Amino acid sequence: MGQYIHAFFNDTRVQISLLILVLDFGLGTIAAFMNKEQGFRLSYWSDTLRTDVLGKILPFFLIYGAYLYAKNADLVIPGLDMEVLMNAAWGLLTLAIVGSILKSVSDLGINLPSIVAGPDATTPEIPPNWEEPPPS
Repeated sequence: MGQYIHAFFNDTRVQISLLILVLDFGLGTIAAFMNKEQGFRLSYWSDTLRTDVLGKILPFFLIYGAYLYAKNADLVIPGLDMEVLMNAAWGLLTLAIVGSILKSVSDLGINLPSIVAGPDATTPEIPPNWEEPPPS
């Protein structure tokens, strides 16, 4: 297990992912402090840990482990091995974190098109005229 963790953190893809995750975390924190309407809440940090670490990095960690275990094993289609799957998962992970960075940059007041930095898909927004239903 120690060799697996060592190989994971020595991989350039993982180092790049963790670097942009730290950048996303920092920009998101700065954007939260600069937001006059909502302000900073510790729940933003827990949301980042839940969505980015548990929802993105941990699944990639598991796929990376499967890649180390069965590097050249074909999956269902010949030529589709664990390395192809791992590289695809890393690409999706990178795109997701870069999208979060762009959202944080947009929250800082830099105008980006909504197609690039739209609303955060993981945080549901409460409609302005929403009322809590009465207890039954």
